[in-house]
Amino acid sequence: MREVNRRKALLAVLAVAVAGGVAAGILLTRGGTESALAQGKPGVIARGPFKSLAWGTTGSAQIVRDGSGHLKLRFTRTFTTQPAPELFVYLARYKGSQRVQWTEVGSLKSASGAQEYALTPRAVRNLHVSVAVYCGKCNKISGAAQLSPLD
Repeated sequence: MREVNRRKALLAVLAVAVAGGVAAGILLTRGGTESALAQGKPGVIARGPFKSLAWGTTGSAQIVRDGSGHLKLRFTRTFTTQPAPELFVYLARYKGSQRVQWTEVGSLKSASGAQEYALTPRAVRNLHVSVAVYCGKCNKISGAAQLSPLD
């Protein structure tokens, strides 16, 4: 009887250890593709031109991987949009016509010219995203750039 109880206790401890290991593995590899985007040689990994929506917006956006694997969002020096008091940069992803991601990158630094924003691995789950310049005051998207991954 004592041997049976000892086996049950051992199996229970083993089950808890396995469950803990699985949970830790899930947490550590959560978003495994996020860290995959940080891997590889430095340079532009996605880009796309801005298209005007609510106001004239021109230029291009790029996602760039630096030498240490950090991802950055860059607007080219030809970027321009209508100045407004509450402009923000967002990453958006769509499935069909439904938006499935809307992640704020930060406040727009300038209504024109080159600028750069640090991207968290969580913000860039994959490279099929749009960059939107959004006016919080009027609740409209000034312009957006659909990015295409580069091979």
